[in-house]
Amino acid sequence: MNKTMFLTALFAAIFTTISLKFLHFFNFIHWSPIGWLKFWTGKGWMNEYGKWALLFLVLFVVCFVFYAISKWTTAIPPMVTAIAISLIITAAVDWTIGMPHTLKEGIKAFSIPFFSINAIVSLFIIGTAVYMKKLSADQQK
Repeated sequence: MNKTMFLTALFAAIFTTISLKFLHFFNFIHWSPIGWLKFWTGKGWMNEYGKWALLFLVLFVVCFVFYAISKWTTAIPPMVTAIAISLIITAAVDWTIGMPHTLKEGIKAFSIPFFSINAIVSLFIIGTAVYMKKLSADQQK
């Protein structure tokens, strides 16, 4: 763990949280990013700001772990890895939340704005992790 890893995860989580709020506010996504918290928060003991803060913390941990895993993808170009991961994440979230009955409905429910946010964040994390890994390898020579 180093300062770059922490800051990359922090800024990725901030950007993702703000972007999800933007997408939800302008109805670019038809689901609530904090809707999954109803299971844990019960009957309203946490206000909306607390739920967004909890979402931020979860995203921070996920980005931190994702950064650590991304260090091992130095052989693959970061753009390819970011697009593949973004497609998988977007399809999984859209499929889980939308629960389409057919593949055609699933493809129609695919959220391009959500995919774009995932691609931006994934490329940022993977690109930083790969660059820092190569930089440290070059400094050891």
